[in-house]
Amino acid sequence: MGHAPPFSLLHPPPATSEGRGGVFADALAQRLGTLELFAHVGLDDLRHLAQGTRPRRLEAGESLWYAGERASWFSVIESGVIQIRQMTPSGEGILMGLFRRGEAVGLAAALEDGIFPADAIALGEPVELLSIRADTLRDALDNSIAVGRAINRALLRHTVALRAKIDIVSAGSVPRRLAALMHYLIERFGRTTATGSVIIDVHLARDELSQLVSARVETVIRILSRWQKAGWIASRPGRIEIMRPDMLERIVES
Repeated sequence: MGHAPPFSLLHPPPATSEGRGGVFADALAQRLGTLELFAHVGLDDLRHLAQGTRPRRLEAGESLWYAGERASWFSVIESGVIQIRQMTPSGEGILMGLFRRGEAVGLAAALEDGIFPADAIALGEPVELLSIRADTLRDALDNSIAVGRAINRALLRHTVALRAKIDIVSAGSVPRRLAALMHYLIERFGRTTATGSVIIDVHLARDELSQLVSARVETVIRILSRWQKAGWIASRPGRIEIMRPDMLERIVES
């Protein structure tokens, strides 16, 4: 897993109303406006944010940042999934959360002008993002109620994501924690098929699943194998198919 190449938002082309810079900023403003986070933000505010915005693309496994880097910017996901992972002193990774299209990552750290507390890594497939300078965001917050409301909603989502992680690891036994995780993934990433099964379009390896439920990999593999033999779930290339979400729900509620 390689470190991302040096990235800078410090010297964007001038966002004038004419010329290449203005066209570039207008295009970025339109892309920002298509995302749920900025759906209720006006075009003028989006243009202002676009002046400090740069598009990025990460390949699967590539880092957006590593813990300890200065949070002079944050990113909004256009496609793909970003995992936030924190390393323990023993070198083990703890998966803290998963973020999808329209959601912001690194926002709280950027607002505090602090450092990123954990690694951010593209999960399973290429990720497209729009990275926004922290000083541009703070300036927009000083001048726009709509931007302030959008950022408040994003921060609330981060709180919900953290609460979900706590609910999963405190669900009880490992089978209950794993079932709670599947229920969470269904709500966040699931789509129902014509046959009634649910496809989770997130590529999670067994070790990543074990990190999310704070259990040994061997234990998670054993439980998943038992569920697969029972016909409840199936592993597909780059995704998980849940054939019996009702059975997983029963485990959570038991």
